[in-house]
Amino acid sequence: MLLFTDPAKIVKLKSEHEVAAQQSVSLDCQAEGNPQPTYSWTPCDPQQSVCHESVLTVQTSDKSVYTFTCKVANNLGSD
Repeated sequence: MLLFTDPAKIVKLKSEHEVAAQQSVSLDCQAEGNPQPTYSWTPCDPQQSVCHESVLTVQTSDKSVYTFTCKVANNLGSD
């Protein structure tokens, strides 16, 4: 039996979104790896399970610019 392992790697992530104030946007971070990668978004309250999903939905306010970072990892590496 062959068992293939691969480090975690982001394969699809849109770098910019334009959203009107008071609207919500879903940020999608798709990754691959074996074992299955884990996700973490920053900034995000680590107590919320949504911070550890591939899609993060955020509600905008009147602030003009937001920056969110998606990190994926498994025991072979991170991206």
